Amino acid sequence: MDFPTKLSAQLKGMELRLDPESGAILYRHPSLRGIPDLVVECDGYTMEFIGPTLLCLDIQDPSGMARLLAEPVKGKLPIGV
Repeated sequence: MDFPTKLSAQLKGMELRLDPESGAILYRHPSLRGIPDLVVECDGYTMEFIGPTLLCLDIQDPSGMARLLAEPVKGKLPIGV
């Protein structure tokens, strides 16, 4: 299973919150609490994990997340598209 599919599956059961001032999008696991084992800060988003489970996804700039999710698709496009 590729990363976008795994991410999509984990986001289905998460709470969604929107910050109207900044436009940030926050997905948070409703039952997990505590300090994350791993924090990954990337281009416009931050992911926090407890073990293999996504604790929260904080998207400050959706274009960074869109680039990440588009990578597997770009590899399947014919050259020149």
